[in-house]
Amino acid sequence: MEAQRIAALENLGILDTQTSEYFDGIARLAMDVFDMSSAFISLIDRDRQWLKAKSGFFTPTDSREQSFCTHTIQAADVLVIEDTQKDARFRDNPMVTGPDKIRFYAGAPMLTRDGFAIGALCLIDRAPRKLDEAQRARLSELAALVTSHIELRRAVGHVDAVSGMSNKFQLEEDLKEQGMAARGEERVLLYIDMPDAAKAFEIASVLGVTVYDDLIRGVARKLSQLFRQRANVYHITDARFAVLSRDSDTAGFIDFVHSLEAALQEPLLDLNVPLNLASFGGIVPFKLCPDSSTDAPRKASAAVNQALIARQRWSDYDTKADADQQRAFQLLNSVEDSLANNAFQLVYQPKHDVSSGASQSAEALLRWQHPELGFISPAEFIPLIEKTALIEPLTDWVIRTAIRQAAQWHQQGHRIKIALNLSPHNFEEPDIVERLANACTEFGLAPRYVEVECTEGVWMESASVLKTLQGIRDLGMSLALDDFGTGYSNFAYLQKVPATVIKVDQSLIRHVHTNERDQRIVRSLIALARELDYEVVAEGVETEQSLAMIRSWGCHVAQGYHFAKPLTAQDFIEHVREYATA
Repeated sequence: MEAQRIAALENLGILDTQTSEYFDGIARLAMDVFDMSSAFISLIDRDRQWLKAKSGFFTPTDSREQSFCTHTIQAADVLVIEDTQKDARFRDNPMVTGPDKIRFYAGAPMLTRDGFAIGALCLIDRAPRKLDEAQRARLSELAALVTSHIELRRAVGHVDAVSGMSNKFQLEEDLKEQGMAARGEERVLLYIDMPDAAKAFEIASVLGVTVYDDLIRGVARKLSQLFRQRANVYHITDARFAVLSRDSDTAGFIDFVHSLEAALQEPLLDLNVPLNLASFGGIVPFKLCPDSSTDAPRKASAAVNQALIARQRWSDYDTKADADQQRAFQLLNSVEDSLANNAFQLVYQPKHDVSSGASQSAEALLRWQHPELGFISPAEFIPLIEKTALIEPLTDWVIRTAIRQAAQWHQQGHRIKIALNLSPHNFEEPDIVERLANACTEFGLAPRYVEVECTEGVWMESASVLKTLQGIRDLGMSLALDDFGTGYSNFAYLQKVPATVIKVDQSLIRHVHTNERDQRIVRSLIALARELDYEVVAEGVETEQSLAMIRSWGCHVAQGYHFAKPLTAQDFIEHVREYATA
């Protein structure tokens, strides 16, 4: 029966939670109604008494053995000790003989709907007192009110259904209350992932959801025990927990957190098979304020994500990293609006025939003028967007805009070939070939005037990607391997990839006129590519000397600042005319 009572108490998720104005108010009300020196709400755990609220002089003890309330829950009825010095059970109790000199005690058990006494609403005084039947009934009613509020708190979503712990909504409420009651005081908030998401998925997949839930309950118990004396623990999401310190000794608490290293590494013994679970945590010291309920959890989330990325036990909140994450989120969140409002634009990098000097092709490059943040470098936003589903609509915009522009040039008599940069993720989209073909049909541009550029890499070797690449070639479009010479650079896989063009990376070209090692590399790459019948394009040509060298080695096409920076559509055509005349 005691085990069931403890389980009922733990399931309510009330132990080791923050103080609450509601419960404090009940304690004050009881003290005033019964004209007592002190009143408190006590919860009786396995081996301790834990006070949820108190009002008055009482100095609580956490000893269950010394607690008056232990006798109350055992009787499961209102217990009144009119004079503790005349009761053999209590006359030698330290709370009677000690500084508090308690002479009177009355306690009404807090009974759950299933009849389990989880604690008591108690009255104490320093003088002998009596309670009549009406007063006893009123005390029971107040105790029932406390229990109802605890159960309602669980019912309305402040307790996690799996672990029985206070959840993120309770954390938010506690931070709001503390932000008002103790504004300016310092606290520490931890977010702990135990296990991390990848391990959690693996465990659930292999052992099943039921075993996984048991595991999470075991983690919850472990963290509750580790932090019981110093902080309150909350269950935030699946395998993420929060820990909120109880006092302003932030340095001492952080030292205490780091002292738990060995304990956190100990295997979890709740299941039949001991499991070693790696944990990753974020640490956020902060000052209580009205915004704490939203700001502190957000920072803690950022800190634990930093720990996960670095694969380290603890990560202190990093203002710069958090700012970077917020900026990344802002950028991703505004992509669709920027597409709709023409904040993206294409510029065109001229490509020149090395022999004649004429420019008959261009590489379309994406630019973003953010409405709030200004110019955003492609090096910043493209890697972000590539990781999301936003890459598909952005690529569609690039394809349609570039092909429409090339078609307009053709209508003006300029037979310009346009090169498009696609992300590796685009080649995994099942309809990318169809979308390229449809754009050419819609705007009336022959596919042979389109070149698709892609960065070389192992991703090209998958069967589905190779099929897509071949589909692009079957349309009549050429296929260029970008940044060649710096990454994968494996000539063996070129036998599989139906590429027609190799673009030597600008890092090898930029200093080729002064660097002998770069000269040997570039000369060899050009020679081998020509031997394999590839067209060779040199990126990053910035000097006449570099141009002369790659011309002598047999390079076909060059692009770079020696000719021009990326240009608007109109400026590009002027550039084409200038070099045609020259």
